Amino acid sequence: MNAISTAPTFVVTSVRREKSTLALVAFLALLLGEILYLTVTFDTEPLARIRSPWMIFLGWTPQYLRLGISVAVVTLLLGGRQFLGAVSTLHRSAAPAARLPALVVHGAAFGTFLLVSGGLFAAGRSVAAHPALWATAWCVSGALTLVSWAFAFFPRRHWSAVAVDHRSVIGWGFAAGTLMWASGFLTEATWKYLARYTFLLVAWALRFIYADAVSIPERLIVGTSVFKVNIAPTCSGYEGIGLILAFLGIYLYLFRKTLRFPAALILLPIGAAAIWLLNAARIVALVIIGTSGWREIALGGFHSQAGWLIFNVVGLTFVAAIDRGGYFLRDPRPLRVSAAGRSIDSTAAFLGPFVAMLAVAMVTGAFSAGLDWLYPLRIAAAALVIWRCARAYSNLRWSVSYGAVGIGVVTFVVWMAMLPAGLSDKAGWPAALHSMPASWSAVWLGLRVAGYALIAPLAEELAFRGYATRRLISADIDNVPVGAFSWPSFLLSSLIFGAFHGRLWLPGLIAGMAFAWALYRRRSLGDAVLAHATTNGLIACYVFATGHWSAWS
Repeated sequence: MNAISTAPTFVVTSVRREKSTLALVAFLALLLGEILYLTVTFDTEPLARIRSPWMIFLGWTPQYLRLGISVAVVTLLLGGRQFLGAVSTLHRSAAPAARLPALVVHGAAFGTFLLVSGGLFAAGRSVAAHPALWATAWCVSGALTLVSWAFAFFPRRHWSAVAVDHRSVIGWGFAAGTLMWASGFLTEATWKYLARYTFLLVAWALRFIYADAVSIPERLIVGTSVFKVNIAPTCSGYEGIGLILAFLGIYLYLFRKTLRFPAALILLPIGAAAIWLLNAARIVALVIIGTSGWREIALGGFHSQAGWLIFNVVGLTFVAAIDRGGYFLRDPRPLRVSAAGRSIDSTAAFLGPFVAMLAVAMVTGAFSAGLDWLYPLRIAAAALVIWRCARAYSNLRWSVSYGAVGIGVVTFVVWMAMLPAGLSDKAGWPAALHSMPASWSAVWLGLRVAGYALIAPLAEELAFRGYATRRLISADIDNVPVGAFSWPSFLLSSLIFGAFHGRLWLPGLIAGMAFAWALYRRRSLGDAVLAHATTNGLIACYVFATGHWSAWS
């Protein structure tokens, strides 16, 4: 009798918890959407025309946003489940009726903030005549917008409870986030010192290859009489060092319970040295390609892709060394055995298709100028890995869901709304396709659509929603059900997914959250794949219907 009587209570509690989670996501999406709209709509550059300390202060607004994001991300990483669990609990305990007045105030404040921002960033005569008044109005309306949202999220007394109970995490997050934000200015100020060492190493290597090697130390120009390059800040190596240290640092922190310390810390200096040396080798290869007569390839695909290729190779190599080598792990992971008796590495099965596709894409992209004629190779590589690991996917739920299709349609609309107007990387595609026989163009486009709408969604969802969401919960992903939810897993996997979309990281982040929602609805990876495939298929249809090739990421 007890089991029968408590079952309805359990169901009601679960429904309430799911509704509270959706409300929490809705509030966070509201704030994120407003921030995205403001950053896309308004630009601080016109403020530079007005000579006033107030305008200088407001001109730093993008930096304030970056500071806030850095502090928030670091605080979430440090706080982990305990901090996010407390926020979720307090959000559920807030009465829905108490949120309505704060939401009304928030709507009015946001509308006022939009009006003030429109006048302020136009930098007209009124702003030039009364900069202090405009700056004050902007700060007050902006603060009221943020505070009213916070009080709608949950009451003031709850914010006080979070601040008191988790003051240590918040304090360390603020300090570490501020330090991470400020370090960007430090690296910009010191890049020339590292660039000089990079220049010397590249010049030394080129002297062994070319008799006419050219080096101009005072201008950091190096190369040959045929092809020369300038060691710019992005070529000096500090960006790659910062990225690999951040990547390895976050990885070591997230999986600190499964790693051997202090032995694992040796990976940080090794990673920094490795990526700096490979960056110098990249510049040498760039000069060799340009000198050999392939100037367009050197300045096109190789110049833009080789850096990311090196970063991913180093990062994935270190992860593989950690996961597969066993030396840095406290307890090496056993392999899962299939029904046929063949051992299956879950990491390889879920990450393999995406890694294969990414590796081939970076290699073929590095040796192409404009249109990647070798695109079918990346699809073939991913399809081959999927076929080889098909047994590992047999226990995943694969079914058609109209809800997943709806999520894909909504994601398509959001993606197109946030697509930058000036994005034109693929403006040369029509001319390139017309330069080849019609039959080959049709075959290439057909394979492009098949890869974009079918293979890529499957490979990416296996990696991000099938592997990453579970790996961020536990090191042993085989013991974590597909669709298991945790806030760190949801947020970090979506953030990483967005980062892989480069300049489109913001719409990529939102798309990652949407596809994760499709996964969590029915705990079905097939729903995430279907939502992703729907979005990509609609983008392909839009490209063919409008001719806007730049929408095809």
